[in-house]
Amino acid sequence: MKKLILTILFIPILAFGQSKSYFELKGEAKTKKSADEIEKLIVGIWEFQKLTDSTGKTIMETTHTLNDTTTEMIVCLPSMRIEKNGSFQLIDCENPRDFESGKWKYDRRLKLFRMTFDKLTPEHLKKLKESNLNPLASLRTKEIEFSKITETELKVFAHLPTDGTEFKYNLLIYRKK
Repeated sequence: MKKLILTILFIPILAFGQSKSYFELKGEAKTKKSADEIEKLIVGIWEFQKLTDSTGKTIMETTHTLNDTTTEMIVCLPSMRIEKNGSFQLIDCENPRDFESGKWKYDRRLKLFRMTFDKLTPEHLKKLKESNLNPLASLRTKEIEFSKITETELKVFAHLPTDGTEFKYNLLIYRKK
């Protein structure tokens, strides 16, 4: 009887001790490719294909709320031209002549692909002017993390709000042109 009571008491403790942290879950979801492989594979033109949830279900529209106004938007994200020399362009899906550009670097320690903009679209500049945030910190640099990268496919995490106990995300799916 004592063994049964001790077992019942310790099962929840053992189960609690085995839960993974947000960072462990995120690390498991990231690509296992080396930095050298990523820096080689990322070069090229990547066309945006679709947005999916973490289970692979396609998301056609997203909901955005600003103040008291809610808007449904069709998912349309820019394609990326990544050059070996460290430069990049994000090409607008609705107006290909409208693009943003800058320099990229892969942070090997943090496993982040960091893009620093030097040319912004008029829409991006408008956001800078309307923002109360430090524009250099908030909108001039973009950091992305890869879930998967191959010769022909790139999956990028689109992080969702979380309380830190689970890793919630959608995936941006790109195909190499």
